[in-house]
Amino acid sequence: MHLKTLRVQHFAGIRRAELLFDGTTVLIGENNCGKSSLLDALSLVLGRNAQTRPSFEQRHFHQPGGNGRDSSHRERRPDPIGIELIFDEQRLGAWNHPEMQALVRLLPQRSGGLRQLSVRLEGDPPDDGVSSVAARWRIGPVDDSEGSTNDPELLALIRQLNPLIDLRGCPLSGAALGRHNGKEPWIADDPRGRELQQRVDRHFHAMVSGGGQDRDIDIEAGVAAAEELLDHMGVRLDPAAGLGQKAIDELVGRSARLVRTRPNRLPSTSIQRMGLLIFTAVILRGLPQGNGHPDWPILVLEDPEAHLHRMTLAALWRLVSGFDVQKIITTQSPTLLAASSLTSLRRLTRHNGEVQQWRVHEEALSDSDLRKLGYHLRARRGEAAFARAWILVEGETEFWVISELARINGHDFDLEGIACVEFAQCGIAPLVKAARELGIEWHLLTDGDAAGRSYVERARGLFGGSDNEAERITRLAEPSLEQCFHEHGYAPVFQRLAGFRGDPGPNMSAQQVIERALKRHAKPDIALQLVMAAAEPGSPGVPEPLSAMIETVVRMARHAPERGTVKRNENKHEQ
Repeated sequence: MHLKTLRVQHFAGIRRAELLFDGTTVLIGENNCGKSSLLDALSLVLGRNAQTRPSFEQRHFHQPGGNGRDSSHRERRPDPIGIELIFDEQRLGAWNHPEMQALVRLLPQRSGGLRQLSVRLEGDPPDDGVSSVAARWRIGPVDDSEGSTNDPELLALIRQLNPLIDLRGCPLSGAALGRHNGKEPWIADDPRGRELQQRVDRHFHAMVSGGGQDRDIDIEAGVAAAEELLDHMGVRLDPAAGLGQKAIDELVGRSARLVRTRPNRLPSTSIQRMGLLIFTAVILRGLPQGNGHPDWPILVLEDPEAHLHRMTLAALWRLVSGFDVQKIITTQSPTLLAASSLTSLRRLTRHNGEVQQWRVHEEALSDSDLRKLGYHLRARRGEAAFARAWILVEGETEFWVISELARINGHDFDLEGIACVEFAQCGIAPLVKAARELGIEWHLLTDGDAAGRSYVERARGLFGGSDNEAERITRLAEPSLEQCFHEHGYAPVFQRLAGFRGDPGPNMSAQQVIERALKRHAKPDIALQLVMAAAEPGSPGVPEPLSAMIETVVRMARHAPERGTVKRNENKHEQ
């Protein structure tokens, strides 16, 4: 079984949401965008204990307006909760084995084609507003309540077949030590498995707590137990997985895994071996009791980069990537973002309780676009994917200048969620396509020369139905950024940088002064000198066209979630 879709209505801070999953799904988004609530909903359905009946508490019910009152301050009763998981058959006949028959009987007969199964939890708010309430559930065909059943044994079967290895709140470090003491039986009815599990946990505890007599001995003994336990459990690890491999696979369209030529799949360096011990110990902490040999587990991993050095993270990520289970991972790390397939990324935004999922669809970018974007944005400016808005600039000069000019105008781009992204090497089209797919606002800044005219034409060709040029493009009237500053009161700065003690006279044009300054100083150095001059008391301030652009992009960024929701709903209406 493969979890394909999660649909949520009126749960916690979410009024409505739909999230699609791949084999590996990477979730990013601002705080309070709904990531935790979506994963809580998933956890409620699949549960940590297969036999526990699901129930909803007061905190699970969505409060309209955030306080349970409408605009006239009258009490409003929360709406019923609805959580639906849709599972896909990955290949023809995959659900034909005996343990699936009780579920397959609920599905209509098909002549060919892959089957889908829906599991839906529902719950009405309690009359007293405080009590927990038992959830109702329906299991059966998608969008077919008539053929569904609420048999508790079937829900328990789905939980057994799809155990949730929930590692949220369990950082990959010593902070997780208090969760278990190595004595509880994660692996039921398996004495050898329990023994190995306890050895792994004991040595892991000694390694991270510093309580052991010899740290190296604890690592080696723990790694030996971890390797034996993974083999005992039948866990399959891909030795070629690692940072960047998913991105490379996406670019070349096939597996290009040179490390397969190495016969030994076991980690060799101390960092790799430490990663294996951490990986195994943490997986055991999240494995539901009695699921030592799950068929279709789902691993939920929250911010794996926390508390780990990049070398240890790389070793751990190699194991997580190669762990042959469905994975849902949240991250704030540009490094891990660049290491993942772009199509596995889900950027979440929320407005008025409606969570929007933004993703790059398979055919949205060409192979050339993916390669350029992979190098220029994901590898060099990975943090830009976490921004609300991009200012597309030609090069290094604009990159340094614009964000500092924004500070002079009273705006901090980091706080506003705005990133300057150079397009010279990548091109405009890949960046605009990616921004549109990921729900990121964008604005193009170009010079007034012939190249700038060409860039503007390319950007216009990428407009959507609701785009307007005033929001998307600033083309300077002057041929260059330097000339823009010169014409807006900064001629004395260029004269000083060109070596003149005063006005050079009528025989020296503005362009000649600028060129002479550029011969004496690098463009980025001149840019920083201009920024320093603009910040001085009594300066002409930020040139008007740049100031107007900054204000436009700040406004777009502040309203980005709302703008994205409106555009998405308009597109649905047009369809």
